[in-house]
Amino acid sequence: MTYITLRPTAPADTQLITQLMTQHWGGEPLLIRAKKYYPTKLDGIFAIQNQEVIGFLFYDIQGADCEIVVFEVFDKFKGIGTQLLNELKSTAKNKNCQRIYLMTTNDSLDALRFYQCRGFHICKMHLDSVKKSRAIKPSIPLLGEHGIPLRDEIDLEYFL
Repeated sequence: MTYITLRPTAPADTQLITQLMTQHWGGEPLLIRAKKYYPTKLDGIFAIQNQEVIGFLFYDIQGADCEIVVFEVFDKFKGIGTQLLNELKSTAKNKNCQRIYLMTTNDSLDALRFYQCRGFHICKMHLDSVKKSRAIKPSIPLLGEHGIPLRDEIDLEYFL
């Protein structure tokens, strides 16, 4: 059995983060309601197995709020995402956060299931908001997961 270790990202990881973001998310910046985020400048957590990154989570803490900006697990349905999320919950509590929140898109059915099964609530819908982000970053596709038109942003939150 191979163990998974979790570790915070470090400044020395910038090249690796850039590579992961380019390979799996179309590069930086990431856009949430047309606001730009640069994971290379955010705090993050890596899940590592056999010296390879098998998942990551980047977040931004502002006051009592912790925003999940990007969350990726390469081998889903094995508990890796839950481990990363639990580590973030612990980190956020230690930094006196009261809430963790995030945005996902309407096509991300697995993400919506994942978060709701772990206590997150849908708190807001931004209809047709992906158009604004696509105007800034035209590489955002028209179709998302499962061939669903990619158009709306859905906010979820979890109170610590």
